[in-house]
Amino acid sequence: MTERFSDLVYLKQYRVMAEDTAPIVIGGVGGSGTRLVASLLPGFGVELPGLMNDALDNMWFSLLFVRRSILLKPRAEISALCWMFSRLMRHNEAVPAELLSMLSEAAEFDRGPALNKAMLNEALESILSLLPSESEKDLSLETPWGWKQPNSHVMLPMLNQYFPNMKYIYVARNGLDMAFSANQNQLRYFWGDLLLEGDFSVTPRNSLRYWVAAFKRVLGDKALLGDRLHILNFDALCDQPASELARLKQFLELDVDSGVLSSLADSIVKPASRGRHAKQDCSQFDSADIDFVRAAGFDVQV
Repeated sequence: MTERFSDLVYLKQYRVMAEDTAPIVIGGVGGSGTRLVASLLPGFGVELPGLMNDALDNMWFSLLFVRRSILLKPRAEISALCWMFSRLMRHNEAVPAELLSMLSEAAEFDRGPALNKAMLNEALESILSLLPSESEKDLSLETPWGWKQPNSHVMLPMLNQYFPNMKYIYVARNGLDMAFSANQNQLRYFWGDLLLEGDFSVTPRNSLRYWVAAFKRVLGDKALLGDRLHILNFDALCDQPASELARLKQFLELDVDSGVLSSLADSIVKPASRGRHAKQDCSQFDSADIDFVRAAGFDVQV
């Protein structure tokens, strides 16, 4: 029988190397516009390596980290997973034999339609197909890199421990519009009972409760990350793309040509679903949650 990582007490301590501790990570409640933001980053010169799905989610990160059990793993195992992920991303490096059991465990359990067994196996096979690192495949130390996975916001304190120079972009879209989104995967399959007390069934009311709880949690993470955390207002990005992209450039501290920024700004199109809550029954929402959405800088039409 293959030994689990926790049984391999003889293993050396795996730590993310100093030069790999500064990724740019994108997250947010599902459907917030993280895909758009991820599509803009290559224009800033940011590499997004690894296997991605159509939504530009990093499937290697999804495999290794987007699971309830990740919050209960011992520090040594989390450290090894972060080391493994950084070596895959930055150096295209094959997983050492002694860590293969961790990889197999990560792919073992179906996580619902949002991350089913076929998706997990595809990510697993793409990792197993990697050959030993070749220097020409390494990202240079000067190349900014990162990944997008909406669920990563739940793991911010954990990720900050192992990627202490990380910059995190939390994409937030109007919570009242989000309450009527078809994308409720985080609430339904992953973190509903973690972020909400009592009923966490998938309803517009609970979707807004989840949005508020996630936003408040990220505001709390400001104490950990400080100016390495940027809350990007998706609605403002659609309405004033030039100024919001300039703010993003300032946050990332990257040298981006003004012509490139202008072209990126011109590519941004407002989704037809903007303001959809105005046509819905908003009497079901708690007034405190509506007030929080307004205070967060979003247009409230109730």
